[in-house]
Amino acid sequence: MRILHTALIVATLLATTVAGLAGNEILTNHITGAESGGNYAIFNTSGTTRAMGRYQFLPSTFAGLGYMKYTGGKVREWSSYTFTDEARAAGVNSLNDLRYSEAGHRLQDAGFVRFTNRNLNSFSATTRNAIGSTVVGRPVTTDGLLSTAHFLGSGGLNRWAASGFTAAGLPPGVVAANGGSAAKLNQYLLNRMGNHAGETWVGGEEVDWAGGEGDSGRTTNYAQDGMYDETEGFPGFGSKRQVVIQETLPFQGDRKSLGGGA
Repeated sequence: MRILHTALIVATLLATTVAGLAGNEILTNHITGAESGGNYAIFNTSGTTRAMGRYQFLPSTFAGLGYMKYTGGKVREWSSYTFTDEARAAGVNSLNDLRYSEAGHRLQDAGFVRFTNRNLNSFSATTRNAIGSTVVGRPVTTDGLLSTAHFLGSGGLNRWAASGFTAAGLPPGVVAANGGSAAKLNQYLLNRMGNHAGETWVGGEEVDWAGGEGDSGRTTNYAQDGMYDETEGFPGFGSKRQVVIQETLPFQGDRKSLGGGA
């Protein structure tokens, strides 16, 4: 029975990932190009974060996706987490598996699909209503917003959108962690949103809203409550991101601070 259950998890994971990535190569390539150059094994070595892999996930984000469980210690460290039954059933039992094995690569891809769908579902009414408009010469599209949400998290994106996509919508802590200039960070985000306009994401999992219909405007927090008190107020996964991925100019688009790839 357990073998059949494991096979079902793997089959579902593969089917969901293939469906999520199919037809969405433009957004996927934009995000992986900015984050890692497509390297599944790469680590952020800037000194403050431990973002890893093709999509530069933090371990806390991977835990929020259901693939890891926090066991104590420094939240930023992968060693403070163990892999869940879902990840193990998919063939990932260690960080090396996640970085170097085909099963680990499939799980990273599946995490990206799941993460992106959740960000999409968390768009506020203001964020959704901005689609189709132009901000400082940049078109606002679903893909551009999803790329920005990958950096800020959906909560950070919604706050930025509520400010009219201005520097006033960027929390001081995020600005400080990204070079100290709100104007430069805002310019980076505007450029990222415009450059990644692409096409419309069609998720591989069921989504509540996928491009113009729906009226919930809800924001869902997928993080584990109570784990990140020292960074309360940061934007990100769900309603906040616990640690900003990149701390040095020119933000995530610069892969010079990444290392450890195979």
